[in-house]
Amino acid sequence: MEGRLYKTLEQESLVIRSCLATGLTELRNANLNEKGRYYSAFFQLAIGIERLAKLALILDHMARNSLQAPGQSTVKGYGHDLRILVSKASAVSSFRILLTPLCTKIVSFLSDFAMGMRYANLDALATGRTQRDPFSEWNEILQEVIATKIRRSTHRRISRASNSLAGLLGSNTMVLASDLAGEPLTLSSFYSEPSVLDTASKHLVWEVVTLLGPLRDVVVQLGETVDSIAASRQPPSDRVPYLSEFFDFIWVDRPYVMRKKRWP
Repeated sequence: MEGRLYKTLEQESLVIRSCLATGLTELRNANLNEKGRYYSAFFQLAIGIERLAKLALILDHMARNSLQAPGQSTVKGYGHDLRILVSKASAVSSFRILLTPLCTKIVSFLSDFAMGMRYANLDALATGRTQRDPFSEWNEILQEVIATKIRRSTHRRISRASNSLAGLLGSNTMVLASDLAGEPLTLSSFYSEPSVLDTASKHLVWEVVTLLGPLRDVVVQLGETVDSIAASRQPPSDRVPYLSEFFDFIWVDRPYVMRKKRWP
């Protein structure tokens, strides 16, 4: 029976789906020419992960309390700290969400972004004081990926190509551009940086997907539990939609993710 619960879960799942799909796409395709796409990725992923984790906690409460809703104050109490939310979501299911050290750094960054760093530019304009810079902090994660995840042969190939172009154009070209840390680009790095960041973005998206996969599984499992309770009642209570259908784009398959540039 499709009623209020079914419709509300359907609508919330659509919101989460859109946030996560947009966030993954923006993170994969952000570059120095379109730096705003990094902000879009941070916003959408932070919102999507937060809401997916909160959905798991709400469904868990309903499963343990005869389908009773947890209440608005309880849900507000969950907060915006993604580190805590992911940990709580992992604790209420047989699925354990195990993060790699790099994924842990990504979650911490997105958590800080959600809890206040998203206002860094407005706060700097309002106060006249320097604030935490999302670009600089994200660049630190990027540099770790560049140093540890990208093959030396790839570095050499990109370097040869950029140096060759710089050599051809050097006497006639001036570069007025900077990297994510605000450092000016040389002519050679102007050509190499986009390729390096494009390669790094694949690894970062993969790390995010390794979180989203098990978090989705927690939500789907709890949704099935709540639906079973609803179906067992006489007459049957409001049912739960097939939540897996909303998150079918989350494939924890590394070769697939490393090739993909757009979600869903």
